[in-house]
Amino acid sequence: MQKKNFCPYCGAKLSSEVRFCPQCGKKLEDDSINNSEEVSQEESIGENIPEQHSSEEIVSDNTPKKQNEGNEIPEEFPDGLDENPSGIKKSKTPVFIKIIIGIVVAGLLFGLGYKLFDVVDNKKAQKQAETKKEDTKKTPEKESNSKKIGDQTFHTNIKGIGEVEFISNTPNTNESKYADATFEIERDGKTYEKLPGYEKNNIRKDKVFQSVDAVSFQDCNSDNADDIIIINSYKENENVKTESRIYIQGSDQKFTLDKDLSTRVNENGSLTTVADIVDYLKQEESNTAEISSKSEQKNSGQEASSDEWKQAYINWVNQRPDWTYVLFDVNGDDIPEIAAHSGNMADGGAVGTYANGKVQEIPIARCGLISVQGQNVVDNSDGHMGRYYDYVYKIDDGRWVQIGDGEYGDDGDTTMETDKYGNSTIKFVYTWNGEKVSEDEYSANLKKLIDVDLADEIGYQEVSSSEIISQIRNYTNDNKIILKQEDGK
Repeated sequence: MQKKNFCPYCGAKLSSEVRFCPQCGKKLEDDSINNSEEVSQEESIGENIPEQHSSEEIVSDNTPKKQNEGNEIPEEFPDGLDENPSGIKKSKTPVFIKIIIGIVVAGLLFGLGYKLFDVVDNKKAQKQAETKKEDTKKTPEKESNSKKIGDQTFHTNIKGIGEVEFISNTPNTNESKYADATFEIERDGKTYEKLPGYEKNNIRKDKVFQSVDAVSFQDCNSDNADDIIIINSYKENENVKTESRIYIQGSDQKFTLDKDLSTRVNENGSLTTVADIVDYLKQEESNTAEISSKSEQKNSGQEASSDEWKQAYINWVNQRPDWTYVLFDVNGDDIPEIAAHSGNMADGGAVGTYANGKVQEIPIARCGLISVQGQNVVDNSDGHMGRYYDYVYKIDDGRWVQIGDGEYGDDGDTTMETDKYGNSTIKFVYTWNGEKVSEDEYSANLKKLIDVDLADEIGYQEVSSSEIISQIRNYTNDNKIILKQEDGK
């Protein structure tokens, strides 16, 4: 119910100041203004509007139209007297438009909700991945189960080094079942040197370590310094065989694995004890001395010596007729070295030197080979798929001896970095002779052995087998050959 002031005669809305009704002109009593009846909206419509009146015409929609210009007629019915008796205004917007708007709004809200859910879900997944990655990083590596081999560990005196502790250790089989035994030398309670493994990463190929059978300290090259002979047993294809390795002490009192000499000893199946190996080395040394004596003779024997190395190289080439070759000088003597490439990066190549009546060779990974003429050093420097290496060799008494083993690359857990120029770089992990080192330490170790800035890149694919045979036959000290590999040729 609403209390409002209306004309008691025509029902027009009144203000409190008027004395006459502006609609019908009737004089109003004071009490009719101040005490208007309380009526409902329905009563106002049904009772307060007269059926006929001289001053207005009631049309079908109940809206009064102006008859006399002197009388003001409101444009709308007073409150409570409109078309809707209930007092609720009806919207003029069609229902189907409201439905369409509702569908659109619902679709937008659904899409927004789905997007928000997707963002939240992606953030959750990213967080889970980061957490997993972090947990992986925090996962400690498997502990080594390597143990000291008591009966092959010695407190001894190595000629050229002094009093040391030589330690033999069982393999870390938590790393691989093909892991090999390790050997290290301690001096004054500190690690003096860890001997390099027989194969990369000290992991054997299908050979399972069984035992260390013997360790001996012998002068194997008559330089008045002790070298090391080690004999191990391995299980391969259900058979147990012995394998020997010989470490030569260098001028820096460090040991390098003479893989060529070790291979020759192992190819001789009868050399299964230290005594057998020592006798073999003495006999080989005697043969080398005899050959050297003959080569020094200034007679027809000298010509024969020249013919010998040439024929040895020709025979070596004929074993690989489809390969390509180059002659080059490593140690500055009268006999060149020869490099060969298979034509297939995966198969690599080989480099040989003549000594002791035959070609002494070492394998070359892929095709990268650099050398400084006459400085008696070659570097098998190459790499693939984020892994790179420098395997450095020299010629010692007619045999190849490895004097450096460097590797570097992405270890799988490295991240991109930015240098001072804004270029993206990858921080590699470096190792030298099996030990982790910094990049600067790696470069310094390599430079001690070979100046890579002065080295020539030896070309593998320069001439065919028939052409290299012709070069060998016509070779003299006046036409020493070295070919450079340039621009990938």
